[in-house]
Amino acid sequence: MWFDKLLYPFKVVVAWIMVRLHDLLVFLGMDDGPGIAWILSIVGLTVLVRIILIPLFFRQIRASRNMQLVQPELKKLQEKYKGKTDQASRQRQSEEMMALYRENGTSPFSSCLPILAQMPIFFALFRVLASTSQIAAGTYAGGANIGPLNSRLASDIENSTLFGAPLSASFTTTNLFSSKVVIVVMILLMVFTQFITMRQLTMKNMPASATSSDNPMMRSQRMMMYMMPAVIGVSGFFFQVGVLIYWFTTNLWTMGQQFWTIARMPTPGSDAYNQLTVRRRKEYVEWARPEFEKYDEQYRSLSDDDSQEREQLLARTLKSIKSQARKQKVPTKFPDDVTPEVQLSAYRELAFNEWDGLPDERWAKRFKPRAATKQRRGEQPKRLTKRERDQKAAAARRRAEREAQMKKRKKAKTKLSAQELEQRRQERRKQRREAGKKKKKDK
Repeated sequence: MWFDKLLYPFKVVVAWIMVRLHDLLVFLGMDDGPGIAWILSIVGLTVLVRIILIPLFFRQIRASRNMQLVQPELKKLQEKYKGKTDQASRQRQSEEMMALYRENGTSPFSSCLPILAQMPIFFALFRVLASTSQIAAGTYAGGANIGPLNSRLASDIENSTLFGAPLSASFTTTNLFSSKVVIVVMILLMVFTQFITMRQLTMKNMPASATSSDNPMMRSQRMMMYMMPAVIGVSGFFFQVGVLIYWFTTNLWTMGQQFWTIARMPTPGSDAYNQLTVRRRKEYVEWARPEFEKYDEQYRSLSDDDSQEREQLLARTLKSIKSQARKQKVPTKFPDDVTPEVQLSAYRELAFNEWDGLPDERWAKRFKPRAATKQRRGEQPKRLTKRERDQKAAAARRRAEREAQMKKRKKAKTKLSAQELEQRRQERRKQRREAGKKKKKDK
């Protein structure tokens, strides 16, 4: 079967991980042979895969976050091309949308990266569990083993059960009612956790502007929130118990990972972002206000002549505030041209005013070093659309042609003799006189 041949390297990897994890669990004291060690080896396979995919997960979260932030610009773009159905307009709209995605470091397909990356492992596990009976019987078409998975170990997997349901059994292949009940419960748990995972990311981590009913992206995401668990639920009847364990475990992992990420990196404007802003402001105010009250009291006790002591008091207070602010991710670095008085005033503003966002994202923009900003802009030039790139290339070609013509003329002039140059000047004078006579005659 061509599909098995294509998946064979992944099947070897899955079998190797499962066998080695099983050996580790046996070394730690679990029973060898059929039993819970094989169930936990599938759980361990899931955890290992998800750890490897952590960078992709954070890339997905950032892309999803940037996708929500870019929604207002996308809406303007849609209004700009509203009613324009010709091919050229649609192409320009598509090019401008892709340029907008690139500028903001996002993509509509970024949210699918962890799922797509898991698919080879998922299907490989599916085929490994489907082949255990053949490996145990010695009739497996791909050979006697799959990596380290030999007939004895395959037989142990065949006889391992979850609440009486064999790991290699599916709803369509088992005749035991108890096994069917276990499989249905696993499918329901898988569908429920998948729905909660998608709802957590779609509803809790979106700004109010993105959750409006007239937002086409929000409508499609709401549809996916209900459709995808339903599709997975129907597919679950064809999955083995071991695959259901894998999917259920990965859903639990994703739920915890998203909960942690949303709590620390929520999308600006979302409920989670507003809650984090309120919580961090409250923590900041609790220690910052007493610091400023203490500073004001000491400052008033000094006379106008104690300028040196005032500077020392300012330096001590600013150092103390920065040491505390650093722990709460409040910016502590300022450009060289920002004086200590302005820095202290900025921290005072955070202590006594309401926050319109997190300091490390919005408030810090006021004090970005200009030179560094220009340097970053120089390192990251503006991304152009295809039409802009074509226009730029055409302009460059025209400039090159003009320069070539000028060089050619200059070169030709240098080759003319003095007599030829004088003859050309006389011809130009004659042409001007004739043009002047014709103009007088026309008048």
